[in-house]
Amino acid sequence: MHVGAVQPGESVLIVDDLVATGGTLSAAIRLLERVGAEVVECACVIGLPLVKGNWRLNGVPLYVLVEPRLDDLEGAL
Repeated sequence: MHVGAVQPGESVLIVDDLVATGGTLSAAIRLLERVGAEVVECACVIGLPLVKGNWRLNGVPLYVLVEPRLDDLEGAL
């Protein structure tokens, strides 16, 4: 994130490619809140349903575009 990219009081949507543990989204939320922004929601293209990282988001809504089917994942693990 560039210095000055987000101003205190601004509403922010975080978009990521993949959510697994929620660690990256959680860190982004903390960083943005530290500069005074309000994280309204998060969106990800792919979500891994076997590794639910939503609990790390402290109530910030998470929207996922695609989740693999569980039977497809079981063969890969």
